[in-house]
Amino acid sequence: MSILFGLIFGWICAFILVSTAIIVIFIFLKSENEINNIDEISSKENKIVINHMNSTVEKFYSIEDERLGMKHFRYVMDDYFAADESIKCCGKVTSTSADGVYALWVTTENSDPNKRILYLHGGGYVIGSIRGYLPLASHLAKATGASVLLIDYRLSPENIFPAALEDSKIAYKWMLKNGPNGEKDYEKAFISGDSAGGGLSIATGLAIKDENEVLPNAIIPISPWVEMNPISKSYEDNKDLDPFVSKDGIAWFASVYTPNENDRKNPYSSPLYGNFSDFPPMLIQVGTREVLLDDSKKIAQKAKSDGCDVELEIWNDMIHIFQGFAPFLPEANRALKKIGSFISDK
Repeated sequence: MSILFGLIFGWICAFILVSTAIIVIFIFLKSENEINNIDEISSKENKIVINHMNSTVEKFYSIEDERLGMKHFRYVMDDYFAADESIKCCGKVTSTSADGVYALWVTTENSDPNKRILYLHGGGYVIGSIRGYLPLASHLAKATGASVLLIDYRLSPENIFPAALEDSKIAYKWMLKNGPNGEKDYEKAFISGDSAGGGLSIATGLAIKDENEVLPNAIIPISPWVEMNPISKSYEDNKDLDPFVSKDGIAWFASVYTPNENDRKNPYSSPLYGNFSDFPPMLIQVGTREVLLDDSKKIAQKAKSDGCDVELEIWNDMIHIFQGFAPFLPEANRALKKIGSFISDK
């Protein structure tokens, strides 16, 4: 009888252990899927966003007069996020001089003037403007409770590498001592940006670290371009999925920003080659449709290997800088909310 009882007890214990292991594995996998959205079906709004991107690319090539090319590209880029009329600035905008760099403070009702984010817009260091980024900056401010400093860093070909980096450093140091309400030291400071601006946010952190200046509490690169030369596998894997960015386009932007090929492996232009020891925590967000997907994977791996605390979120079926389509795109709203959660305890 005691032997039978022992066997039954053993079976029960084994069942409990196996069941517990299954539950733990399920929770872990579910958590991973929530981080990377691997199993989620993208929203119907995402199809509208992708169609808008296709239309935007057509607009880029609608004028063939090369004399107007750069001006035309820059105006078209201002409407990058204009997929729906709901996508607009939701905050207050105040112009300022960040020690000589033209900038805009973007705040919402819940913005803490002492919690500051330096935001660096995308555009391959050639196009893009702070006007076109007001919707994204304002929804970022709303989601994080921070005040966002959106800067008009110098663009190429008028100002080649490292002009953008120099402006970013100047604005960051100024932001530590000045907020939207005037001169006052910061309590929390962050750097964020997308695409070229995402790479620039990391490069700025590297430069600040190398100069022994005050580091930000965290850095949040969105779809960052971190390797000037377009050699990653995702350029080929996603060439038919990415409606906006291409390998040829990246190669052209690199040639304009860094005409000296020797500069293309400089950590301040290609932060993938930087040293991330004693670097601030990073949250990197990227979409599975992007040709720049591997840039995010590579920089996350490199930073982690150097001891940096990195979170990489890969969002299923999302395109380049999808966060800028808030509040229209549900995935954009969730991504911005995650940024808010990430910096809340930094």
